[in-house]
Amino acid sequence: MAGQGKTSKVKGNGKAKPAGKLWQGRFQEGMASSMESLSISLSFDRKLFREDIEGSMAHAHGLKAAGVLTAAELGKMLAGLKKVLADLEAGMDLFQPGDEDIHMAVERILSERIGALGKKLHTGRSRNDQVATDLKLYVRRQAESLEAAVTALQTAIYRKAVQYRTALMPGYTHVQQAQPVYIGHYLLSFFWALERDKARLRNASASAGQMPLGSGALAGSAFPYKRELVAARLGFPELSPNSIDATAHRDWALEFLGAGAILGALLSNYAEDFVLWSTQEFAYIELGEAYTSGSSMMPQKKNPDSMELIRGKSGRLLGNFTRLFTVMKGLPHAYDRDLQEDKEPVFDTVETLQVCLTVMAEAIGSLKFRTEEIERKMHPGMLATDLADYLVDKGVPFRDAHHIVGRMIGKAEERKVSFLDLPEADWSEIPEGKAFRKKLTFAYSAERRNIQGGTGSGSVKAQLAQAKRILGV
Repeated sequence: MAGQGKTSKVKGNGKAKPAGKLWQGRFQEGMASSMESLSISLSFDRKLFREDIEGSMAHAHGLKAAGVLTAAELGKMLAGLKKVLADLEAGMDLFQPGDEDIHMAVERILSERIGALGKKLHTGRSRNDQVATDLKLYVRRQAESLEAAVTALQTAIYRKAVQYRTALMPGYTHVQQAQPVYIGHYLLSFFWALERDKARLRNASASAGQMPLGSGALAGSAFPYKRELVAARLGFPELSPNSIDATAHRDWALEFLGAGAILGALLSNYAEDFVLWSTQEFAYIELGEAYTSGSSMMPQKKNPDSMELIRGKSGRLLGNFTRLFTVMKGLPHAYDRDLQEDKEPVFDTVETLQVCLTVMAEAIGSLKFRTEEIERKMHPGMLATDLADYLVDKGVPFRDAHHIVGRMIGKAEERKVSFLDLPEADWSEIPEGKAFRKKLTFAYSAERRNIQGGTGSGSVKAQLAQAKRILGV
C-alpha cells in the first residue's frame, strides 16, 4: 500500500517529523518514512467512510447515555459528523498526508470543525472495536447488495428459460452428449445453484451480526456504555459476547469471502459452457455483440470476452479468500496489526462480483440459442438409456439390458451409423422393436422424465412456477 502524499524528514535519519498523530503522546519522534508507506491504510480503507461515520454517530449516542456527553454536546457532535459525511459523499477531498486511516481522518476533520468536543468522540472506544464494527457494517450492507444482484441474474435466467422451455438440447456429462434435456431445464440448473449462493450471502451477513463496539482494545469499555442502544441504531441484531473475540477474529469476513469465491466458481462454470458453445465447432449459442470483442489481427473473430473475463475473475475471488485465510491462520492472542489486511480482499470481492453479476445477467439477456443447429447435432446415442429402460419394462434385468444396448451401440459405431438405423436383425433381442424404434425420439426421452426435478416439460413448468414465486415476477 502506498503512503499518502509527502512526508517531511529529520535530516539524516530518515525519520518523519511528528505529523499530529492522535496517538503520538508516548513518542518523541515521528515514524520512519518507509514505515509510513507500510502503515498508512487510508488509500483503501477510505471506502469505509460511511460505515465509520455511521458507527461514530451511534457511538456518540452511547456516550450520551453513559453520561460522557451532554445533550447539547451530542447534538453538536452529530451535526458535525453529518456534515463530514455529506461532504465526503459529495466527493470533497478532506484528507491530509498525515491521516493514517479513515478512523483517524474522520476524528481529525471533526475536531478541526467543532473544536475540542471532537476529541471526546473516541472515549471508551479503540480502533480495534471500531474497525471491526466498520467492516461488519460494510459486509452486511454489501451482502444484501450482492444478493440483489444475484436475484437480477436469476431474473434474466428465468426469462431465458421461459423463452426456450420447449426446445431440446444435449445434456452433457464428461463433455460428452449424455441425455436430451430441455434448454429451460439446463438454464434452471443455474437458477437453483444461485439460490444457494444467496443463502450463503445471508449466512455471511448473519455471521457479521454481532456488534463489536464496547469491546475497546480487547478488555471492554470502562464506561457504563449502553451497547444495546448502539447496536439497535446500527441495525446489529446481537452484541458480541466476548471482547477479545470481537476484536481478534475475522471468521465472518472469511465466510463472506468464501461465499464470494463459491459464487465466482459457479459463474465460471456457466461461463465455460457459453465459451465452448459459442465456438464454430458447437455453434449452439450466439452472444450479443455488446458482450463480445474482435481481434486486433483477425477480422473474422467474435470472441466471447465477457464469459472469458468472468471465468478468469473466479481465480481472483478464490485468491481473496486465500489471502485473508493465510493472514488469519497463525495470529497470536487478540488484535494484531496484521488484521489491516482484512479490508482489501473484501473490497475487491464486492467490486469483482458486482461487475461479474451485472455482465452475466446482461449477457444472458442477449443470448440466443441456435435451436436448429443444436437439433442437427444431437446424437441418437443419447437414446440408449431409454432403450435399456424399455427392456427393463419388458422384464429384462437392467444389467442385461445395458449389455444388449451397449452391444448394439458398438455395432453401430463399427458401421458408422446410428443404432436406430441398424437392420432389423440387430434389433432381434428387442421385443416389438420395430414399433418402439419409431417411438424412440429425443422428445419421448425428455417427456419420460417428468419426475419432480426432472427434465420433462411438466417438471420444467413446475420449476418455472416455483422460480416465478421466488422472484415475484
